[in-house]
Amino acid sequence: MSSPKNDQYFSKKPKSELKVRKLFESIRSHTLNLQTSTGVFSPESVDKGTRILIENLILPESYPGMNILEIGAGYGPISIWLEKDYQFQNQINEKNPPIPNIYASEINERAIWLLKRNIITNNCKKITVLKGDFRDHFESLKEKGISFQAIYTNPPLKTGHETMLELFEQAMDLLAPNGFIQYVQMKKLGAPGFLKKLKIIQPDWFFTYVRKKGGYHVILASPTEYEIESKVSSGYF
Repeated sequence: MSSPKNDQYFSKKPKSELKVRKLFESIRSHTLNLQTSTGVFSPESVDKGTRILIENLILPESYPGMNILEIGAGYGPISIWLEKDYQFQNQINEKNPPIPNIYASEINERAIWLLKRNIITNNCKKITVLKGDFRDHFESLKEKGISFQAIYTNPPLKTGHETMLELFEQAMDLLAPNGFIQYVQMKKLGAPGFLKKLKIIQPDWFFTYVRKKGGYHVILASPTEYEIESKVSSGYF
């Protein structure tokens, strides 16, 4: 049974028939045990853009109480990979750096169901799921004084640049003073034009290309300038 014509992966309630499948994905030294299904983004495999983003993630050195956010988490590959890597660093580093609090925001209810299952399957303890439109969580996060050292996203550009710009504006307002946003976009879906619009919103920020690969652009946006070239190989500032 095919998906209904308007059953987009960013729909809140997918109407397509539920067909669950299992994936085992090896990305950047970690294996992810994932369940996916129809009605969510990239159910056949972790999509190329997400994979390229994970392969080039810049990870802040953790400290007690540090928060990280993923916007548009889907069934969880980025958030789960993040916790797995911080778990690994906690085990191999004699200083036992703390594992950050990871917030995973997702609007698609079927993806949320899968995300929660995948969090348990991958033995993740530090991921909090933000259910619904991220923009609806903005005021609550502000009121609680929650800020993020890093925000990651493979944004659903098919919802439109205007919607994404509003989302990015709110995300920028939730950054810690020396935090950053890292995202991936396809060139053919307007990545250069979207970047120009972000620069208008934050003319004093630094926008740096971390990687260009296979038609995808990985970009770091921050009020603080970072030396990307010397840091990407290890993945840590």
